[in-house]
Amino acid sequence: MNEKEDITLEEAKEKIAYLENLLKEKEQTTYKTFFDQDEDAVVVFDLESQLFIDCNTKLTDILGFTKSDLLSLSVIDISPKFQPNGQLSPVLAEFYIEEGFRKGNVKFDWVHLNHNGEEVFCEVKLYNYISEDGKRIARGVIQKKDKLIELQKKLEEKEKLLTKVTKTLPAIIYIQNLATDEFLYLNNSIESFLGFEVEPILNYEYLIQNILHPDDLHLIDAHSKKMLEEKNTDIYALDFRVFHKNGNIHWFRVWETNFSFDKDGIPTEVLGVAQDITSTKKIELQLKKQNELGEEIRRISKSGVWEWTIESNQMFWTPDLYYLLNVNPNHFSPTIHSLIEFFTIESQETLNLALTKARIEHAPFDLELEIKGNPNIWAKVQGKFILSERNGPIIIGSIENIDETRKKRIALLENEARFHKVADQTGLIIYDYDINEDKITWDGAIKSVLGYEIDEFNHLDIDGWLNLIHPDDRMFTRELLADAIGTKSPYHAFYRLRRKDNTYIPIEDRGTFIGTDLTKSTRQVGVLENVSAKFEFESKLESKEERFRNFYNFASEAIIITEEDMIVDANLAFKKLFGYDSFQKISIRDIIADPLWDGLEKKEKSFSLEGIKKDGTLIPIQVNKKEIEEGKCILSFIDLTLINEAESIKKALREIQEKNNLIITQKLALEKTLEELKITQSQLILNEKMASLGQLIAGIAHEINNPMGAIQASSQLILENIKNQMINQEHIIQLLSSKPKEKREIYFKWMVDSFLKRNQLHGSEARKQKKLIREKLESFGCKDADFVAEEIVDLGVQNCLYMIEHLCHEEDFLDFFNYGMDYIHTTQNLNSILESIQRVSKILYALKNFSHFDKLGEKIETDLVSNIETVLILYNSQIKTGIEVIRNYPDSPVWIRCFPDDLIQVWTNLIFNAIQAMSYKGILTITIKNESENHDGTKWICVLIEDTGCGIKEEIKDRIFEPFFTTKELGEGSGLGLDIVKRVILKHDGQVTVDSIPGKTTFKVSLPI
Repeated sequence: MNEKEDITLEEAKEKIAYLENLLKEKEQTTYKTFFDQDEDAVVVFDLESQLFIDCNTKLTDILGFTKSDLLSLSVIDISPKFQPNGQLSPVLAEFYIEEGFRKGNVKFDWVHLNHNGEEVFCEVKLYNYISEDGKRIARGVIQKKDKLIELQKKLEEKEKLLTKVTKTLPAIIYIQNLATDEFLYLNNSIESFLGFEVEPILNYEYLIQNILHPDDLHLIDAHSKKMLEEKNTDIYALDFRVFHKNGNIHWFRVWETNFSFDKDGIPTEVLGVAQDITSTKKIELQLKKQNELGEEIRRISKSGVWEWTIESNQMFWTPDLYYLLNVNPNHFSPTIHSLIEFFTIESQETLNLALTKARIEHAPFDLELEIKGNPNIWAKVQGKFILSERNGPIIIGSIENIDETRKKRIALLENEARFHKVADQTGLIIYDYDINEDKITWDGAIKSVLGYEIDEFNHLDIDGWLNLIHPDDRMFTRELLADAIGTKSPYHAFYRLRRKDNTYIPIEDRGTFIGTDLTKSTRQVGVLENVSAKFEFESKLESKEERFRNFYNFASEAIIITEEDMIVDANLAFKKLFGYDSFQKISIRDIIADPLWDGLEKKEKSFSLEGIKKDGTLIPIQVNKKEIEEGKCILSFIDLTLINEAESIKKALREIQEKNNLIITQKLALEKTLEELKITQSQLILNEKMASLGQLIAGIAHEINNPMGAIQASSQLILENIKNQMINQEHIIQLLSSKPKEKREIYFKWMVDSFLKRNQLHGSEARKQKKLIREKLESFGCKDADFVAEEIVDLGVQNCLYMIEHLCHEEDFLDFFNYGMDYIHTTQNLNSILESIQRVSKILYALKNFSHFDKLGEKIETDLVSNIETVLILYNSQIKTGIEVIRNYPDSPVWIRCFPDDLIQVWTNLIFNAIQAMSYKGILTITIKNESENHDGTKWICVLIEDTGCGIKEEIKDRIFEPFFTTKELGEGSGLGLDIVKRVILKHDGQVTVDSIPGKTTFKVSLPI
């Protein structure tokens, strides 16, 4: 015997024990390695205490706990009190543990809590066994389901968005609150379908009393009760009768689905779509009468129940199943194989797999399968494993005909697809804006309108959308949106939006709030529409209209528009040619010297004859006729006497051309000046603080546009007056040279004094003055008293009438007067330009101070008086007409360290609120004073803004600084102004208080210095 064989029995036993322990440790090490590296999260716990015994790294990654933390916790410690189905977590956990022991393993959904207390949706496979020492142990395999749930939520949100904004579909769309029966949303289609307006029908009681047929109310109640009990999101259809506003009875079909649920899974809102099926219903009723027997069979054979005893392979069917599968129960013996044979090949494979899993894994199934037939039909096949004490394992199930329901579901999906296509083809972009979450969901024709893919556009929040808006439109659009949000009113805006290729297109944006209580709604839905074609058409139309009016009014040819033989319009050249001041009550017969005249319709497109001027003079004329519509024509007249003066006309034209060139040069210089002013204005607007202008923007635009408009208008009038003076200059020089010196001096003094003295009158006072002057001039023998009186009062130079009295009796007085009025017009227009330029300069200086921006965001030394005066200058347009401003300022500048841009926001809001409270009439007092030190030695400077307005009611005084709280009318304010004031003052470590009684409201702002 060798050395290895020469061992005792005890040594052999010890050797065997040692090798067994070594093998056991190796197996445990191998198991531990696989356990820790498993891709699934695995946990082992004691079923009695429910404490964790072991877990792998994947579980700590999912829940965020360390392994040591988890080993000190139980299953209930990391679970919420209730699971999503409403059951208590401890109770449901006990149920699954017992199921696991009964079946060997069990799979179920469970919600855990991570280390932050957040819910984590998981799928758990539980395997139960008893250890060697008799303990009940469980091993759980956990898979996270958060991504699937997130995708489901996104899908649900998209479906809600599509149905909510579908206002243009040819159907009545509504959302109804089940608790109050109130309609949260109802589109306008009900007006076209039934003739009723939307507003009264928001109450369900109104529907019962006026629209719903009383004989069908029980059907509607049963339909609603069924949806409430089912607690699912299936689509339910119902046909019933309604009354049209004219009394006729119509049939309607509604498709309804439970739209939202409370925390207990009870439906709270219903979404419905209704269509008028009156015509098809008549056909259906006729077919129903003809096929009542067939309908009864289909109704009976709607569904059937089956039972399969696995060990004996016996099959049991209810009678309904025989009818559903169209076999005779007396001649057919059901088996599991014969049942499977009723389905198509693809469905047979699916059903076989489901039956196998139910038999082996005890997994229930719920399938939609296709039954062979002519035609094939779709059925819902359900099955469940049951362990019977008498028959052993069995599988019971049901088969339900869902062919019609499935077709409706597919049709609904096709309708949604069609809606997407319609939205894309019509250029509509749809959005759903959740204000609380600051999230926008976009859909529709994003690609075709803006060039973006829908995924990259859906990354945009509200700031991303605003950044795409043209800078010149952004501030105004932001204000419109803020007003709509503050007042919960419909939102409507026009702006330019940047496409992906960096070009801009005009957009019309329409939005509305939805919800039970619009005052608290935080959801806004709406559409963006590309209106480029509309803008282009309107622009072309305006351009053509303007070109026509310019040609018509300034054409050298005499042109009239006639209706039958009456003149309904005439240009200046016609009045000059025929000597008429007005074309009223003048017919063609009055200007045509043709005793045989028989109407325009008898004349050719061009004809010659003699015309009659107002003074009876006959002139040879050529008439060109153009018919614009039935009974209406345009006629142009050419004075043939001018042909013989062609040479003199050419010479005159050359002189006019030279003068026109001079005028054009001057005009270009003025236009260049105006363009420079516009560039300066644009640069200022681009650099100003868009977000701070707020309610000032309309007033500032008005203040700048007024002087700019005055400059433009005055420049055009100066050019016109210079042109008239050039034409009449030689004639006036000849006339003046023939007059005595004293007459000429009176004439020139009248022009100079009229330029210096101007007293503009309006309304009844102007009419009264015109009448007095006309009567006075007539007494002096003035032949054109009416015309002179009108011109003098309209120009505001009636104070110089005493000089006109010395000249009005002259035969050629009207020539002198017209030439002088051209001079006065010119000088007054020049003065208007100077005043306007000064006004623009003053506004631009204030805007420069207002738009200064401290990029470092640090406090700087600022003159408080100058800071406040910047705002007063910008509000000058609202103040100057009816508000007296009292300034109680210290004698010297008040310097404080502050954020000057933020303080301008404070004065802007407080001063504008005061102006509105006084309805733009009253006294505004601004006081700056020092206050004594407080207990910690801080010195204060106080600004008091006092108005004589209506005051603030005592019951709302404590709420005025709340965000979005406003007492203004709808559309006048967002309720954010005083909230901004409070936050800015707190940023400066200051205080703001208010005292108010009717007739006196004082806001006190205290700032530390």
